[in-house]
Amino acid sequence: MYNMPMVSREILGVRVDFGMSMNDVLDVIENKFLKDGKNHYICTTNPEFVMDAQKDPQFKKIINESDLSVPDGAGVIYARNYLEGIKNIKRDFLFPIKVFFYGIYTGVLSSLRKDRVVESKITGVDLTYKICEISSKKNYNVFFLGGKAKDTLGKHINQNDKDMANESALQMKKTYPSLKVIGATSKYNREEKDDSETIDYIKKCMSEKGVDHLDFLLVAYGHGYQEKWIVRNSYKIPAKVSIGLGGTFDYIVGQVKLPPEMYVKRNLGWIYRLIKQPWRIKRIIKAFPHFPLKIFITSLSK
Repeated sequence: MYNMPMVSREILGVRVDFGMSMNDVLDVIENKFLKDGKNHYICTTNPEFVMDAQKDPQFKKIINESDLSVPDGAGVIYARNYLEGIKNIKRDFLFPIKVFFYGIYTGVLSSLRKDRVVESKITGVDLTYKICEISSKKNYNVFFLGGKAKDTLGKHINQNDKDMANESALQMKKTYPSLKVIGATSKYNREEKDDSETIDYIKKCMSEKGVDHLDFLLVAYGHGYQEKWIVRNSYKIPAKVSIGLGGTFDYIVGQVKLPPEMYVKRNLGWIYRLIKQPWRIKRIIKAFPHFPLKIFITSLSK
């Protein structure tokens, strides 16, 4: 489609676009999405997306119809590698045992090998920084929307005390002084009944800055909600490229620390997040072990 080494695969019926480096993704964004006069949206698809899409047909449809569905996390990459690898395993009475151990090798032992080759993840945090970097250099404009401040127990706190979107925009301006921020706010609700008020505010910011479109709309309303918001509203703005970013603003403002390199290299960031944010236990269990177990069980019937 874009003359890139992209290979789309379905993980439990959810499309993920593999084989692209961060530079490939940025090339598609700059040379296709920002130039063709259309509205585009990108999904940063991780195991939680895939699992939630099993129970939410609308969310699954949104991911599958996205302009890019990049692998945000090692889990979906290992799932793809596992599903591709078991195609070469004979389906006999020992098949379940063989693929079980192949799955352990793919998802656990391979992360411990020093000579492993792991495909690039395209995380929401990394993509946000890269987008702000190229925007500051090439005068693209950006809007930050959503995000909710949380206390140490994961409970939301008063948005009047901490506007995550605005703080994220200020932090990005410190990092990239030439960044053209059209606006930033966390005060509007993600519910459909509040869409008009949110759009009115965005357009007010655009009018004040003298622009008739947004190059990048970064939305942090939580996965599922943010993608549905984008599909409902991005064309009304209009926004050339919209991306749902989940908890990315938490990392930008320093409310949550990124895992140390030793965890990242071994694709064990989830352990670090569990230690630092034990309230995330339900979400982490969904990604591991529920996700690989679902992949394994489903693979037995194909």
